Amino acid sequence: MANVSWGKKLLAIAVACCACAMIAVPAYAFYYVHSDEGVQVESKGVYEVTCVLDETAQGGAIRSELVIVPEGSTVKDLLNEDVMSSENQNGLEAIHNYDATSLADYLAGKQYTATVYAAETQKPGTQTTHDGQGTTGEDIQLNRYDNVVIKVA
Repeated sequence: MANVSWGKKLLAIAVACCACAMIAVPAYAFYYVHSDEGVQVESKGVYEVTCVLDETAQGGAIRSELVIVPEGSTVKDLLNEDVMSSENQNGLEAIHNYDATSLADYLAGKQYTATVYAAETQKPGTQTTHDGQGTTGEDIQLNRYDNVVIKVA
């Protein structure tokens, strides 16, 4: 770059800045597009909800993930939106196994309770997952950042 003229150096820097801006601006604008305040009355956003599936009572594991659901969703909607994929990754054929099912189908025939812990009852900076009393049921409307804990009996 020592032999390159200043004009070409500035052009290369400008192109690099434009490329970075084209990547950063859409990512930064995501939460403005999907916020609680819609520009149109009929607009719908999305909510980020944490879903925890606890199967330790049956000797299973605890599974936790972030699920994105449409605004106005209930726990029942979350069960249909959450997808469980095959976690068997032994062997070459299993790596290409894309079997998937909804959490509702996975829990069909099992006894479970779904408890929603509202985001506004959680205290920031604490080490506990839930600081408030949860509400149990599948007809509870979810809000952004709520925690849904499903315990299989």
